[in-house]
Amino acid sequence: MTQPKTYCNPLPLPDYQRGRACFEKKPDPRRWLGCEPRDFREMADPTVIRFKDRWYLFPSAGMLWHSDDMVNWTYHPIEPHDPGYAPTVAEKDGWLYMTACCDRMYRARNPFGPWELLGTLMDEKGNPTRWDDPMLFVDDDNSMYCTYGLGIDGIYIVKLKHDDPTRFDRPRVHCFPFNPDHIWERSGEHNQDPDKSYIEGSWLTKHNGRYYLQYSAPGTHFKNYSIGCYVADSPMGPYRYQARNPILTHKGGLVNGCAHHSMVEGPNGNLWCFYTTLVRIEHSFERRIGMDPAGFDSDGCMFVAGPTETPQLAPGITDSPELGNDAGLLPLSVNCLVTASSEFPGRDAVYAADDCIRTWWEADGRAPQWLCADLDREYLVSAARTMFADRGLDYEQGVLPGPYQYRIEGSKDGEKWNTLFDNSANETDRHIAYDTWPEAEVRYVRIIILGAPQGMRIALWEFTVFGRAG
Repeated sequence: MTQPKTYCNPLPLPDYQRGRACFEKKPDPRRWLGCEPRDFREMADPTVIRFKDRWYLFPSAGMLWHSDDMVNWTYHPIEPHDPGYAPTVAEKDGWLYMTACCDRMYRARNPFGPWELLGTLMDEKGNPTRWDDPMLFVDDDNSMYCTYGLGIDGIYIVKLKHDDPTRFDRPRVHCFPFNPDHIWERSGEHNQDPDKSYIEGSWLTKHNGRYYLQYSAPGTHFKNYSIGCYVADSPMGPYRYQARNPILTHKGGLVNGCAHHSMVEGPNGNLWCFYTTLVRIEHSFERRIGMDPAGFDSDGCMFVAGPTETPQLAPGITDSPELGNDAGLLPLSVNCLVTASSEFPGRDAVYAADDCIRTWWEADGRAPQWLCADLDREYLVSAARTMFADRGLDYEQGVLPGPYQYRIEGSKDGEKWNTLFDNSANETDRHIAYDTWPEAEVRYVRIIILGAPQGMRIALWEFTVFGRAG
């Protein structure tokens, strides 16, 4: 029996890029360890567009990635490599337009470029201006708008000139501010501060003649970073707070900080949400990417069926993934007995199976090293998510990202081992891996790490085995 194609969050995208704050040399006032951050990798604030039946991902800190199925992605560097945080791209009249947290706009005939600088932004009076966290939206009548905003003032929208979208067509309109009565918008890990929030990351979706203006709060550095939604009958508003809010929020586990997103049409015309997920080990902006289906309930309210962190059916397999998209595979190795070939002091093997992205197992020595999970009984296992921790990453000293080589094996008795997945010849830089294989009935699953980027220490944020009872 052929298994359906699946995916698992955080997405195992290749070639995650260097954190932008590392090379800007600017101190981060929200640093967490009381010192300047070490090197880290970052991808966040994703804009995903469908262009000629292919999907293109434009995130902060590097671009771009493309896919034919929304599951397997390829990195393709372009210029401008980084126009600023929170890039946005929209198609109009045969052109793709791109802007970000900046005062400029670019355009190209296709996502791979060449991208040309169209001009700098001007308001309706001809004065230079800029926007933060912008989103370009083209309505059915071919009018282009930009929603933007970052802070307690909330979100604004402006119509852009038809023949030159670097110019405002008219004054901007204030859609909504931070509202402390919406508890989830309040700042803090427990939404304890009613005086502060980052209202940001807007995205506008049109459905059945209504305009759904989504936004994020209270800040990308919090685990409870979430997505909310207002609704209007016109792109310029007035906007009213949707009854169902927030539409995506942290539920526990390792996928957290789930917001600053985009919505894109999938293979069957379904709506899919691509969003930021939080790591926050070396820096408050250390983030990754997740995705889940979105839809509208019987009351017309938008929602996202997530965040998920177990295997899900790939886009295009089901007609209504927002109503149920789970692949039926459970995380079997969480908090099970874990042993390892070696352990660096304070980085015990158990940390690779605690369902927490901010702890990790680190080996005390060079490759090869192994980590073994005892599932406590035999299960039918068919997938694993491996999150390599990139310990020792240092671009300035030449310790660079690169491919990991490894093999995943299974055993019924802990003595005789069979190969479940062989990636020993891997040449792809993928520090988050999601691997699948035909079901095998085993009790023990181990990963043998055979090679790592030169200078990198062997370490795993998490090793999660997925399967089902026989």
